[in-house]
Amino acid sequence: MGWLMPKRITNFLNQMKKKILAVALLLASFSAFAQVSVVKGVIKAETKEGEKSLFKINTPVAENDNPFYIVKDISLLKLEDGEFKVAATTQLNEDGSFAFKFKPSYEGFYAIGYGGRDWDKGQFLLYLKPGDNAEVSINMNKFHVDMVGKNTPENQVLVSWGNLTEEVKNMAVYWTSFSGKNYRDFFPVFETVLPKAEAFRKTINTKNVAFNTLMKELTYYDLDNFALRFIFTPRMEHPKKEDMLAYYNGIVIKNKFPNNDILSLPYGASLMQLYAAYATLNSKPSASLEDKLALLSTDLQKGEFILREKVPFFKYTDELDDMVSKYGNYLQTASQKKRIEEFRPKLKVPNKGFKAHDFTYPDKDGKMVSLSDCLGKVVVVDVWATWCGPCKKEIPYLKNLEKELHGKDVVFMSVSTDKLEDKDKWLKMVEEMEMSGVQLLAGQGTKISQDYKINSIPRFLVIDKKGNIVSDDAPTPSDPRLKEMVVTALKN
Repeated sequence: MGWLMPKRITNFLNQMKKKILAVALLLASFSAFAQVSVVKGVIKAETKEGEKSLFKINTPVAENDNPFYIVKDISLLKLEDGEFKVAATTQLNEDGSFAFKFKPSYEGFYAIGYGGRDWDKGQFLLYLKPGDNAEVSINMNKFHVDMVGKNTPENQVLVSWGNLTEEVKNMAVYWTSFSGKNYRDFFPVFETVLPKAEAFRKTINTKNVAFNTLMKELTYYDLDNFALRFIFTPRMEHPKKEDMLAYYNGIVIKNKFPNNDILSLPYGASLMQLYAAYATLNSKPSASLEDKLALLSTDLQKGEFILREKVPFFKYTDELDDMVSKYGNYLQTASQKKRIEEFRPKLKVPNKGFKAHDFTYPDKDGKMVSLSDCLGKVVVVDVWATWCGPCKKEIPYLKNLEKELHGKDVVFMSVSTDKLEDKDKWLKMVEEMEMSGVQLLAGQGTKISQDYKINSIPRFLVIDKKGNIVSDDAPTPSDPRLKEMVVTALKN
């Protein structure tokens, strides 16, 4: 017969088990609560005496009052795939205060701001770990943020960097509010920031090693971002080559983005595009997608670049399919595949292979010319007008394409939709711009516009040798894809 434990000991152990379980549950609840973060603050529109406010915060707009922006709500933004996306939005209280309570899904950069996720619509950076809290005071008229109360060491570093670079950031990023600033204003301020930034990096020494690494990278990429954004955004006056700072000579380097940390930064994806545009700025002929991809270091970077640089400009499903077939090895993450499939329903099924609609219009000499007269040759049709600025910008590229394909079985046909009574204006521009190829005057709202559903110009069509549509909404000549399309059609 085995030994039996006395009843009083059994009861004692049962009670202890219950207490231990209760303590464990309590600790678990404390742990879960500790993962919750609170971001709160107030947003203001303060100005100096006599200054007009660009913004109104939850205030009815009075007569003759025209603020740049009325701020009624504010968003919490999180990083996904190298860009900020709205995680939550809340209305501002009457005094401009707000609060977000949430569980951070990752450790890293977040932001609060108004107007969505675009950098030129007010984003203010935070660095959060699960359980971190932050309190801020934002002055929209100065695009300035202050930390209030007790904040983490990471956010204290972040706001110090923001104060150091605030003036150059305002001129470069918030260009819609500072468009009057030209390079003579920006360059001197930028140069004074450079040595201060170098000294600042040496002070980044929190107990958070991951933050220290990312923050130091941010300081380098921030300066590149500000420098490039300034020269690539509309200004009253842009610098000439001899006016550029020496800093610009050092932006393009081998292995610029050695790892995917760039996609953990607030503007990582857009900076890759800016960098590629700058690195290939003077390329002759225009840089191809392959040229730009060669500037990036990882498959993930290349996939994100393609999804922003090319996919948004596709019009047909076959363009998307061709891209996936050619560059699918760069598009491997679940997020990338999801975005591709979400974009597909927005595209049109191509008319490729269908018989092209014929049309007949007078040329410069009054001779009637038809599209069908060109059977046996590939035809590039440019639908344009003398009053269309974007059309005129494409003409030099079109002329260059004609030269590159000279001697090939291809006809370049420009069809003007100017009013028939503006014939003299049309003839004058054709002569002044030395436009070659077949020049036709269609007039407004005629057969070509109706058959091809043309409601905006410029519009380019590519027709194959058999008179079938290759594309009835082809890329413009400034896009290397048009040449690729024509060369492919010539081979078939």
